[in-house]
Amino acid sequence: MSVHPIRRVLSTVTIAAVAALALGGCAGSSSTPADGSKVDSSPLKIYATAVPQGDVLKQVQKLADEDGSGLKLEVTTSATESVDPNAQLVGGDFDANFYQHQPYFNSWVAKHPDTDLVNKATVLVNVFGLYSEKHSDASDLPDGATVLVPNEQTNLPRALFLLQDLGLLKLNVASADGSAAALGVSEQSIVDNPKHLNLVATASVQRAKSLPDVDASFVNGDIALSNGINPNDALKLESADDNPYANVLTTTAGKADDPRIKLLTEYLTGDEIATFIKDTYQGFVQPSQKVLGN
Repeated sequence: MSVHPIRRVLSTVTIAAVAALALGGCAGSSSTPADGSKVDSSPLKIYATAVPQGDVLKQVQKLADEDGSGLKLEVTTSATESVDPNAQLVGGDFDANFYQHQPYFNSWVAKHPDTDLVNKATVLVNVFGLYSEKHSDASDLPDGATVLVPNEQTNLPRALFLLQDLGLLKLNVASADGSAAALGVSEQSIVDNPKHLNLVATASVQRAKSLPDVDASFVNGDIALSNGINPNDALKLESADDNPYANVLTTTAGKADDPRIKLLTEYLTGDEIATFIKDTYQGFVQPSQKVLGN
């Protein structure tokens, strides 16, 4: 038995966290209220990651304009390292946000238990994959291979379970089923590391930039897309089906019943948006749509 600890590295490269837990098949394809009425035209202020979430919201606005539903979105896609979009949502700077998956959301809420944020829908999965520029198959990874893994607990289990699926690690948890045990998997969960993999915890953007310098690296779908990486070149991709990391639309409890939020949820879980995601993102991003909390 051999267990190799994950080394931590510091990086000045940061990225807004992305994130979601519940998911399922496509919800209904209706884009306008069932009674055909229009919503208040005052804009919904939304923070979103630029790609793919910001692009998806642009497509929602296009559909809303075509439908004449009255839905107006005011989307902010830039944030500094010191800005917390969830804190801004609680503070009233935004009406909703669309940038995080459910495990990240759960982690944030656990640290801020007095807040009243709720998720209205899962929408998409940034498909997580293991990539290499040096090896064409995971079985080719040499003894002691350096593999970059996430430096944040909300994504580390994704990497460790993919390595387990490839037979490169053994964990004390069998399945990435979205359970608390699965989402809590860490370096301490490794019970066997037969190839003595050198797992180096690294920030998300740097994991893509460093691909030429290491044996393999885990890269999120949206970041792979922006760095010209082909999903067909992955040594291993996670499945979008029943994936606990679907990205969510988040708002406050006080705005959960706002007709504009409800209409936005209908668009985001509709067939038109599913088709847009499939056609636009080359397999790096997949629809994972389900209405939550209704």
